Amino acid sequence: MKTSPVMTRRRLLRAAGIAVGGAWIARTSRTFAAGAPKSSSLAIGLLRNPVSGLIAVTEEKGWFKSAGVDITSITFSGAGGPKLIQAMGGGSVGLGSVSATAALLALAANAVPLRIVSISTDPAPAFALLSAPDIKTMPELRGKRVATTAGTGLQYFLARALRKFGMSLGDIEFVNLPVGDAQSAFLAKRVDAVVPSLNGRYYIEGLRKDTHVLFSHDDFTKPPGPTTPFEDYDVFVAPRSIVDGNAPALRAFLAAYHGKGVPYLLDPSTQPAAIAEITRYVNAEQKSPTDEAAMRRQLLASGFFDVAKARAILGSDAFRAGLDDQIRFFVETKRIPAPIPLDAVIVRDLLGA
Repeated sequence: MKTSPVMTRRRLLRAAGIAVGGAWIARTSRTFAAGAPKSSSLAIGLLRNPVSGLIAVTEEKGWFKSAGVDITSITFSGAGGPKLIQAMGGGSVGLGSVSATAALLALAANAVPLRIVSISTDPAPAFALLSAPDIKTMPELRGKRVATTAGTGLQYFLARALRKFGMSLGDIEFVNLPVGDAQSAFLAKRVDAVVPSLNGRYYIEGLRKDTHVLFSHDDFTKPPGPTTPFEDYDVFVAPRSIVDGNAPALRAFLAAYHGKGVPYLLDPSTQPAAIAEITRYVNAEQKSPTDEAAMRRQLLASGFFDVAKARAILGSDAFRAGLDDQIRFFVETKRIPAPIPLDAVIVRDLLGA
């Protein structure tokens, strides 16, 4: 876990006139009008993913400050969602982006009284089940070794894919491994199929050229079997105490992220610059080397939403149904003991009118 005020070091560098790492770091300090909103403070938990890169770019542009919030950050390495939520329980983090799965498991464990306050991204369109070239159809997975990480959205994706063909995890030899180890096992041909991470998918497809995409996100809406879309968003979560006691900071953060950062990424005229800046952030700050082409694939395969769209998703029946279905899966697999009441968990009034 790495603790640092977000961009404080960079502000000092800018004030001293030192150019470090190009324009994404060395920017002229902004002078805000006297009528600018008074800033609140908010501690953000960051994982090593593109959402954190977009948060960093939004901060670099001065959009959080302009909206009325000063942010500090704590970066969590590895599969840091549970660690981030644990830090919320300790009071050192007030907001973070985690998978819906991590949020649900934390709620089930009564670890932290979390609230889901927005949608940070939708990584699910990039999810895929990859197989060896001799496995051409889902039924051919029966009895095969399939690897991913138990208790994650990736395992849920696998279970939902199997369900479409009248199968379950009991019909395969499920190999529970950390996702990096699962990907290595597939590359080494020790398992027959894998559900990789987003970055891992492109890494595998680049190294093992005979990899077959056996099942992808779009296949959920095609026959055979149920055609219910697959819903598994990453969500912004905050402890109830922050929602109750620091709502202005949360509103300001979400207004800047969805209202400024996301449009900067999605606008064709600024998208190349945004992707380049996020790539530089991931390489320099997160020490997770990637190239701009791979980052572009990951970002454009995922969903990012402006204020109106995020608000619509958060209030939609499909979002609630997706959470309920995932809860049922984890109850059935005994990851959680009982259903989770969601009525008080989803907070819709921090995204504006």
